[in-house]
Order: sequence, then structure tokens, then C-alpha cells
Amino acid sequence: MIGTFDASFILLFACFFILILTLGQSGRLVFVVISAIVIIIIVVASWHFLKRRFKEKTVKAYPQKESFSVSEELILEEQGCRKIPIEEIYAATSNLHVHNFIGQGMSGKVYKGILQNGWHVAIKHMIKDGQSETFLREVASLSHVRHPNLVILRGYCEDQLQCFLVYEMCMNGCLSEWLFGKQKMLSWVQRLKIAVGSARGLLFLHTHEGGCIVHRDIKPTNILLDANFEAKLSDFGLSKLIDLGVSHVSSEVRGTFGYVDPEYRRNHHVNAAGDVYSFGMVLLQILSGKRVISLDVTMPASLDKMAKNLTNEGNIAAFADPKLNGDFSFEAFDLVLKLAISCTAHKWQRPSMEQVVKKLEEALRVSARSSEVFHISIS
Repeated sequence: MIGTFDASFILLFACFFILILTLGQSGRLVFVVISAIVIIIIVVASWHFLKRRFKEKTVKAYPQKESFSVSEELILEEQGCRKIPIEEIYAATSNLHVHNFIGQGMSGKVYKGILQNGWHVAIKHMIKDGQSETFLREVASLSHVRHPNLVILRGYCEDQLQCFLVYEMCMNGCLSEWLFGKQKMLSWVQRLKIAVGSARGLLFLHTHEGGCIVHRDIKPTNILLDANFEAKLSDFGLSKLIDLGVSHVSSEVRGTFGYVDPEYRRNHHVNAAGDVYSFGMVLLQILSGKRVISLDVTMPASLDKMAKNLTNEGNIAAFADPKLNGDFSFEAFDLVLKLAISCTAHKWQRPSMEQVVKKLEEALRVSARSSEVFHISIS
């Protein structure tokens, strides 16, 4: 398209000079000169206009954002998420020393560190090639949302080859360590408090004023615990924003095996119901202390099917984590188990996260009537 306009421009310019040479009358010559100039101006203006439109369409069709602009960086700092120099990152982690390594996620290794201002932080190290989208999505999701049950993004850092996400440090690690670790134990009331906190964080995301934020990777390793065992949702690398008034967005299936909504696997529709399903699986793990998929070759079954079978048999107590040693409210346990099963039912049968929060708060009140003591034991 642009090449055509270049040729037209040259042709008109040539015609202009030919007319000047061939016409003899001064009046006609002046008319032709003015006409040629006007035509040239129109062609040049049209060429620039179409060239700009072509570039705009290209940018919209192939958006490629590799870093933040200066204005975006200022906005992030105003919201409490600052750009941290890479020298401070390496100083905080002793050059990413192995002694500071605390975990491995899908998108990178995580190190503990101390920033210059004294903050204890967890720093995720990501290789930029192939992880730029995850990096930008996490910053975009966490920089403008604040809730007691969402992990705080303290800052970020990026250079040509690598990038870092700097989170608040949650001193008690993740829920997975406490459910499956042999040396750790959560009391029944503590488990309920963690469930309530996680549900509140998810409810906040689903009812966010800017649109529903679907986490897409709710699981025990992404539920962090601070020094007071307050739950904080983390890892927003797969999150999706659904605009107000929109029921779902379509996307390739992403998430962790065992926690992904079966309906999402079939229709590729991302919506809040998918998070409810994942949270239901987490609730079942909080109750049972079991993995989502049984490794027992004699009884291979998913955790939700196991829970349904035991409930139908009236043997609810058999689903309880042996670590609890029977020290829990049977009424509250029954309430939470039925809630978890409803979360993993067909989409139209699932509760909203608002209903989930209310049910869990009710279970906590029931349990608190029988025991006001919150304790943790480490064997």
C-alpha cells in the first residue's frame, strides 16, 4: 500500500515539471502549478495518514510488551510496588546463594532475602525468555489490588535476560508443607481459619471493582502462611481478568493437574466457577491431609470421589486427617465436607465464593463454641 503511494507521488511530481516546460501561457502555467502543488500536498498527507493507521492496526493485532514505560513505573511506585535495582536484589540474596533458596515454582526459583530497608522478602527469579508474559501479568494483578489475604508484591526488577518479583515474606511457608509435612501439624481450628482467609481472598478477587479476577491456580502450594498463620493467596502468573458484564473468557487450559475444573478442560471457558472447583479440592485436602490423587494402587481414586463415596456410606469420620487424632467438631467437619463436595459438583450446582465464606465462618463459630484455644504442635 505504501509503495503505491510512493509511486504516485513520483509520477505526479514528474507531470508537474513536464507541464511547466510545455505550457506557454503564464496564466495556464500558474493554474497548473497551483493544482499540482495541491495534489502533491493531498497525496503526501494521505500517505502519512495511512501509514499511521497501518502501524496502529499492526500494534493492535500483534501486541508485544516486554517492559514497563516510565509513566507505568511511577504509577506502580505510587501503589507501593517499586522498581528495585538488580544490585539490591543480588545483595539481598547473597548473589542468589543456595543457602537462601526456599522453593521452586513453575515460573522460577524463589529465594529469601533482606532488602536495604530491612524488609524480609521472598524473591522469585525468572528467566525473561518465555516468562515475560507471566512476569507482567503478576505485576499487573498484584500491584493494584490489596487485601489481607493476598500476598503483597513489594517490588520488581528486570533487565535484558532476567526478571525478579519481590514479595512479602510469609514466615510459615505454604499450606502444602503443613498438610503433607511429617514434622508439622495444624490444629482443626487453624485449618478452618486458613480456609476462611483463603476464601475471603478469593471472594475479593471475584468481586473486584475492575472486573472478576480469576486466579486459575488455587492449590495448597499457592496459599502462603504468615507468622500468625494468616492465609495469603499467591502466584498470579495464570490469572485472568474478566470485564464487568462478561460471563467468561476463552483460553487454553492452564493450571495444575487435579485442581483444574473438568468443565474448563472441555470448553476452555475461564470463569469464577473454575476457582470454586479448585478451592473445593483444597478444602478436601485440609480435611483429609491427603493428596488430590491417591497413590494407592489398590484404591486409585480422586479425592472428591473418595469424599463422596464415604459420605454416601455415612462414614464421614474416616475422611478426617489422622493427624487430627479426632480432635475436631464433628458438626463443623460435616458442614465443611458437604461444602467441599458442592464446590466440586457441576458448575450450576456450585456455590459462589460469598456463600463459601459464609459457610466456613459458620463452621468456625461452631468449632469455637467447643474450643477457644488455637494451638499448633510440632512432633
